[in-house]
Amino acid sequence: MNGRPRIGYTTQNSAFDVMKWLIALSIWVTGGKPVRLCPKRPRNDEQIDGLVLGGGTDVYPPLYKLEPKPNYQYDRERDALEMDWLTKAEEQGMPVLGICRGAQLINVARGGTLHIDISKVYENAKYPTNTFAQIFFRKDMNVERKSLLGKLLKTQRIAVNSMHTQSVDTLGDRLIVSAQEDNGVVQAIEDPDRDFFVGVQFHPEALINLGIFRNIFTTLNQAARERRAS
Repeated sequence: MNGRPRIGYTTQNSAFDVMKWLIALSIWVTGGKPVRLCPKRPRNDEQIDGLVLGGGTDVYPPLYKLEPKPNYQYDRERDALEMDWLTKAEEQGMPVLGICRGAQLINVARGGTLHIDISKVYENAKYPTNTFAQIFFRKDMNVERKSLLGKLLKTQRIAVNSMHTQSVDTLGDRLIVSAQEDNGVVQAIEDPDRDFFVGVQFHPEALINLGIFRNIFTTLNQAARERRAS
């Protein structure tokens, strides 16, 4: 237990969240100790070695100078929680993984913007929206071979899940696109100047049965362990 790096992972307050449990499982089976961070229990004073920003509700649009959607329930407390932890992670040089909403929040935190509805921006970007279909639907993405994600996935084209209606628009400071769909939808971003600072639009925790996706969490844990040792 003492050898496991402590990986903070952000969630909503709700107790029932399948993806929350899958992230915790993914961290644990690849060698880390998951530490849940949520608005009701932010654990601001706890020491963690790495950070995972999980999926969930849309990032509040005024944070990137757009109008909020009418009748949509945003989670402003979670926005604040994640911005605070991401700031700490950047200042302390922690490895960071953003998943879906988490990737979008990384981009916004770096001064980038988002597409609120990808179906209105890209051709062939109308994907399943009901939970059952999202579990099984797959789409291909093209991975930049020389990027960190390319090294982790060891391929230039791979099928991933689709559980989002938003995506990265303009890139934030010092970020690059490391994976895209054929239609242009951004599927991954990263900071090439950091050892591990990656945002993925897909959900690798829901693909944890495949070793190639477990490698994302394994490398995150390795980076966190090396940071703690140094």
